Amino acid sequence: MDAISDPETEGVLARQILERYREAIRASRENEPVLRYGRRTLAVSTLAQQFYCEKAVQFSIERPFAPTAEMQSGTAGHEAVAALGIPMTPEEAVAAAVVERVRPLCVYEFRIGWRHSGVTITGFVDEAWFSGGSVALVAERKFSGSLGIYMPYHVQAGLYCLGLGEMGFGTDSTRYRVSVFKRECHRCERLAAGDCLLLSGEAGQQDCPQGAGISQVFPFEREQTARKLDLAMEFWTGEREAEPTTSPGRCRSCRYRRVCDSSTARSNDVAL
Repeated sequence: MDAISDPETEGVLARQILERYREAIRASRENEPVLRYGRRTLAVSTLAQQFYCEKAVQFSIERPFAPTAEMQSGTAGHEAVAALGIPMTPEEAVAAAVVERVRPLCVYEFRIGWRHSGVTITGFVDEAWFSGGSVALVAERKFSGSLGIYMPYHVQAGLYCLGLGEMGFGTDSTRYRVSVFKRECHRCERLAAGDCLLLSGEAGQQDCPQGAGISQVFPFEREQTARKLDLAMEFWTGEREAEPTTSPGRCRSCRYRRVCDSSTARSNDVAL
């Protein structure tokens, strides 16, 4: 049930948000590329991955490999949960997001785009919970072999919150939830049906015959997120070169370790 709302005020806000989004997309198409590799936009997911290893991001562009089975299972898991939602155009999604509600409305795969330092940033939010033009919660889902909540996950969810704020939504009290599932969970019928307690935030940890997962909620910190965005963009604007990870474990599991001069695992591969 919706609270008492003002359709005229909501309509004005929806138009303002949509115009900001459209202007960001329009600018990326009309302006000359100013980023490495001739890119016109930056994806939130790519920016977040830089906090895992920038050299890996660089090699993924210069020497791309086909998606691994693990990547494909993660995509399948995202698609299974996203199917729970009702497909909406950007106009329909924004119109629904600005309505005053007793309980926030969840929009799956919410499309965002905004300008930062003359560059268009884009992304799709796994789940965004709205009421009256404010964002109550952003939910980010990951499928991994490791049930940990790492820096790239925080950066990605935080950037979604930041982008929604830049588009014109209220984010003063926004929080974000990161849920990490075992890769095998992408085949789970309960997940596809929306019955997994991790999806609703009712459980912080879940173990079942199909797999396992963890979930935790964090406050959105705007200034900290903006600083991370500035740092990540320095690579794309040519202000600095890619920084490698300092984690030997990440190097050992990286597909580019045999061609990366910075890899701590490369010497071991050669010795073998």
